[in-house]
Amino acid sequence: MKKIIYIALLPLLLAACATRPDRLYLTDWTLNYQGKLYPATVPGFVHTDLMDNGLIPDPFYGTNEDSVQRFKDNSGFYHYLTCVSLKDLPKGDTLWLVFEGLAGRVFVADVWIDEYGGFAPRDYLANNMFVEHVIPFDMKKDPFVYSEGADSLGIVLNFLIPLSEEDEYSEEEYGIPLPDRRAFTRIAPYQQGWDWGPKLPTCGIWKPVYITNKRPTTQNTPTIQNTPKVELRQEQDSIGQSFTFYKDGKPLFIKGANWIPVHSFPVLDSANRARYRHLLCSAKEAGFNMLRVWGGGIYEHDYFFDLCDSLDLMVWMDFNFSTMLYPDDSLMLESIKKEAYQNVTRIAKHPCVVLWCGNNEVKNGWEDWGWQGVYNWTPEQRARLQHGIDTIFGYSENSNHSDNSILAQAVRDCDPLQRPYITTSPLYGWGHPECVTHGDSHYWGVWWGEESFEKYAEKTGRFMSEYGFQSYPMITTIRRFCPEDQLYIDSPTMRSHQKHGRGREIIDKAMRQYYGFDSHTLNLEDYAYVSQLLQAWGTGYGIFQHIKQQPHCMGTLYWQLNDCWPVASWSSIDYYGNWKALHYRVKELYADDVNLNKWEQYYNVYPKDRTYPEPRYNSQFSIQNSQLETTIVAETDLYDLYLDTDPHIDGHFDRNFVDLRAGETLHTTFYPADPKVDVSRVKVKVKTLNEVFIYHPE
Repeated sequence: MKKIIYIALLPLLLAACATRPDRLYLTDWTLNYQGKLYPATVPGFVHTDLMDNGLIPDPFYGTNEDSVQRFKDNSGFYHYLTCVSLKDLPKGDTLWLVFEGLAGRVFVADVWIDEYGGFAPRDYLANNMFVEHVIPFDMKKDPFVYSEGADSLGIVLNFLIPLSEEDEYSEEEYGIPLPDRRAFTRIAPYQQGWDWGPKLPTCGIWKPVYITNKRPTTQNTPTIQNTPKVELRQEQDSIGQSFTFYKDGKPLFIKGANWIPVHSFPVLDSANRARYRHLLCSAKEAGFNMLRVWGGGIYEHDYFFDLCDSLDLMVWMDFNFSTMLYPDDSLMLESIKKEAYQNVTRIAKHPCVVLWCGNNEVKNGWEDWGWQGVYNWTPEQRARLQHGIDTIFGYSENSNHSDNSILAQAVRDCDPLQRPYITTSPLYGWGHPECVTHGDSHYWGVWWGEESFEKYAEKTGRFMSEYGFQSYPMITTIRRFCPEDQLYIDSPTMRSHQKHGRGREIIDKAMRQYYGFDSHTLNLEDYAYVSQLLQAWGTGYGIFQHIKQQPHCMGTLYWQLNDCWPVASWSSIDYYGNWKALHYRVKELYADDVNLNKWEQYYNVYPKDRTYPEPRYNSQFSIQNSQLETTIVAETDLYDLYLDTDPHIDGHFDRNFVDLRAGETLHTTFYPADPKVDVSRVKVKVKTLNEVFIYHPE
């Protein structure tokens, strides 16, 4: 029987580059689940491994999300194991074991190397999925390496999914109740549920792990070549405090959106690489010059930043903190410091990054969300929580600047360009009058406050970094996650894929006001279609106001560009890469030659108050140079004309959701999300708002 050297150790990250002689990537792993061994994919998550082995269903389909939240190993732990021959290791007496990212809580294991094998979790080891761990060991002397004559190296990692009993213990130990227990574990917040995302707490080796004979270093690149100078100026003026980006000394109006992770399990595999390419190219095509990487997701992979560099898309980079308070015990602060220094060092080499932001809505929550009344903190507890906010982010009631916080110091020490750091976004919540006069603004009176879209005209801030309105994906997307017998708006599946508690009611209220319909008067297909028109109308009106009100407002980043699963949400591109009506509207409004007078007239009449004739048109489509070309000639006025491929192919037309007057012609080309898709046998379907108004049930 072969003897095996076992090492019980810590966290892993990602990498998909070719193996070099001095580096061995460990990709051949096994998952021990309920006493049985299954092949595991690394990088990956326990959910993806269990799905690949047929042990759980696809959590994106139907109501499966609910069932996969409850699966667990009998012991509560998930054990990942690998074994590598000593002959395959890089040469050297000292080697380094590098884990680029481990998600969940990782525990040490006791190991026996007799014929029975076995291990038992013992001591707490790792608790931050955003930290890289480098473990040196001496092949001759290290106490972890033992058993003379062994010819293989074995590694066992024992994971506990976060948001378990351990978090209850952490809260009790900390002694202060926090608004969200996920604050006790440094995990991707969105994986634990959001109002657009599923609750799928998970764990696993989500980034690469390798062994090398060269000491890994995190030293920063001393210079960044070919970088235009972009700076943020926050200056006191007659209105309040500006928030303006300057490029090469000239003020620049920012056009873009907020970015969330491309998948609920954000490994950098081939499918997600394709999502990155399609989404970022779609952003560029629609006239974006910036994306805000929202602070409730992940520190994005280098692949994301590489694409932004090449596409000349600027990046506002939130640190990974969002909408909650964080414990300030020494272990957590040390972990946060390591996280900040490592990620700033890694990301700062990308010229696309123009701003570091400490968090999303922590100051907003602290000041406005009633936490003090809910949790009844003592003055001493409140003072400690205030101190924690200041220690991590830097805090001031009326300033967005910090020199001494952990995150500000990380930027100062690790960003060679010394790009600006702001403590939080927004500076003032939308209930404060200062939200339209001072700094950046998240205006959620429209949507959360159920205000009319016209409110955007008076609630335009100095820089609009969040605002928006929901819609449903089109029926072709809905059919991919919804069983046939549940294709109605209030079915269990449709409720499961609407994560906002009042989402449908808010959409219904606005749809009645602007279009005269709601979910009770339209079938699911028409309701999804009109919900997208409503989203484009309302969010587009906000964008129109922001552009119109320059230089009072110098930027607009709507919520949100993309989805991490198929769902009703604020996105302008659905999970499968299909442009919604909003993205086509954004492309028009973000154009350099946008005609604001045209949009002023457009918004003078509600859609429900127009006259809709019987739609008549001629259509032609053909394949030219392997592309699907479509021509529509309108014989009557057509409103919100929507084209789709038949059978459906994920992607977008260069023009879609357009109004045509009688006699006008539309020429448009279809671009599949997957450029390799054959469109030679595809036809085109046409839908117009005229049909909905004429044929909808009374």
